Amino acid sequence: MRHFPSTALTLLLIPGPLAFAGTTRTWAFAPFSQLKLTPAEQGAPPNGHPLRVEPAVLAQALGSIRFLAGARETALFVPEELGPMAAALAEAFALAEPGEDLELMTTRKREAGFFAGSTAVTARVFVRDGRLNVIVHDTRLDYRNEYNLENRMPTFEYGSRARQGPVVLKASQAHRADWVVLPLEGVPAAAPGPASPAPPGQAPARQAAPQVVVLPAAPAATPSTAPPASVEEKLKGLKRLREQNLITEEEYARTKQELLKDYVR
Repeated sequence: MRHFPSTALTLLLIPGPLAFAGTTRTWAFAPFSQLKLTPAEQGAPPNGHPLRVEPAVLAQALGSIRFLAGARETALFVPEELGPMAAALAEAFALAEPGEDLELMTTRKREAGFFAGSTAVTARVFVRDGRLNVIVHDTRLDYRNEYNLENRMPTFEYGSRARQGPVVLKASQAHRADWVVLPLEGVPAAAPGPASPAPPGQAPARQAAPQVVVLPAAPAATPSTAPPASVEEKLKGLKRLREQNLITEEEYARTKQELLKDYVR
């Protein structure tokens, strides 16, 4: 567990993805949303980092994760956060070392209604053997009361290999109730291990270049002649996610209904 320093709150308000100047270890990709490179837990095997992977591949994998909220099965992430979050993850994976994990905190308004506020998802993320590992600690953390009443960010946890949390996730592959392992399209199934130390007097071998995953370029969208209204922009973005198979038909229909119910009577 850790506390955010007082300076972190100001930095989290900067839109992104953005690497903090001089460190390239923390990315703020939305208000109160960040991704941080951190040493892996003690005793963890080496990860398959560094790795270059297209954001669309990460967004598709992350968009498939669902969890049980009582008796209801719900998408862990909302469609609007997948793009910025995946872009930040792609940058971080390209810089991560085999002995590093990524700590993810992403906050969004996840429920319909005027009075619904933002909640946070926290998770530990890393790649091994060509698969994305996501260990989730919080699915809908309401951090606002502590922040509003005490003027400080609460303590966040990010999931652990050693300790299972209370979350129940649903995905194509589950390693544990709170831990899913997702294939990444185009990523080799076996990640390279760490380089062996060089013999005395011999220069160490150069580190292998990151693996590269390339997707076909999507056709350029035709620019509109006038900026759309807010609800129209959200609907168009939602439709693009469905056309790219980043969300299911059920998620598309449900989210579309939620966007329209305050505007169509």
